[in-house]
Amino acid sequence: MIAEAPLTRPREKKARGGRGDRIYHVLIKAIVGVVLAIFAGVFTVVVFGAWPAVKRFGPGFLIHTGWDPVHLVFGALPFIVGTILVAFGAMFLAGGIGLMTAVCITELLPRWLQGPVTYLIELLAFIPSVVYGLFGLLVLAPFLQETVEVWIMEHLGPHFEVFNGAPYGVGYMSAILILAIMLLPLIVTLSREALVLVPRDVREGGYALGLQKWDVVWGIIVPYARNGIVGSLVLALGRALGETIAVAMTIGGGYSLPKTVMDQGYTLASVIANEFNEVSSDMYLSALIYCGLILLVITVVVNVLAYFLVRRLSGAHGFKA
Repeated sequence: MIAEAPLTRPREKKARGGRGDRIYHVLIKAIVGVVLAIFAGVFTVVVFGAWPAVKRFGPGFLIHTGWDPVHLVFGALPFIVGTILVAFGAMFLAGGIGLMTAVCITELLPRWLQGPVTYLIELLAFIPSVVYGLFGLLVLAPFLQETVEVWIMEHLGPHFEVFNGAPYGVGYMSAILILAIMLLPLIVTLSREALVLVPRDVREGGYALGLQKWDVVWGIIVPYARNGIVGSLVLALGRALGETIAVAMTIGGGYSLPKTVMDQGYTLASVIANEFNEVSSDMYLSALIYCGLILLVITVVVNVLAYFLVRRLSGAHGFKA
């Protein structure tokens, strides 16, 4: 009996471990299935709601510019252009400032000051978007109208048509700036995490070769952490594409294609938010849901392309963050 105990107990333990592994795999697959089912359900509901407009307007909905609910004439091209302009403009603006800020925090500030500064920046992420919208509408827009846009119109307008617009205050410029402020905490936090994860040996190796701090940061550290930095930009772009309230409060409103950065207009998300309560017909509602379907497709395509970009960057060099 003493000799049999070591033989039977491992078998029982192994059997119990096997059942545990099977339960674990079943649970993981069930969770993944639930997530996929939720996405499929959302996509199905949006397609079903947009189907009347899809049948009536077809792909032409994406390239037409008219928006007349009374005569049931709809075209989403101005909203698509506005969405791309605001999202990418805010991402590039916040991306440059955010990366510089992350580098400053990790490489230039003393260690005792890095934590408090990072915490203060992260606090910006907890501010509700409607508060950002109020700030943009009541503070930023009047400031732009009275100072920045007047200067741009007078000095740059005669030379560049894109700046030759009326200083409304609210418009694409205001929406881009307020959205860039909202994206900064996300980009700074994730970029800083990527920079902090760079091994100390990599930094010291650069200094051992006689490189200056500027060369080490931009020639070694930032390229090493490029995956995390690109990931932060992708997440920021995903949020920028779908941001609604703050953009709706600062972009003004207009149904024509933007000609200058100071024009008023709509994004796909803001037109849905502003006009959903004013729906007067089923086709009008379906057209708004069609805009939501376009936004969903754009978001999925951008994230898929970004995924392959990150994979390509990961395989381009022997090191990665």
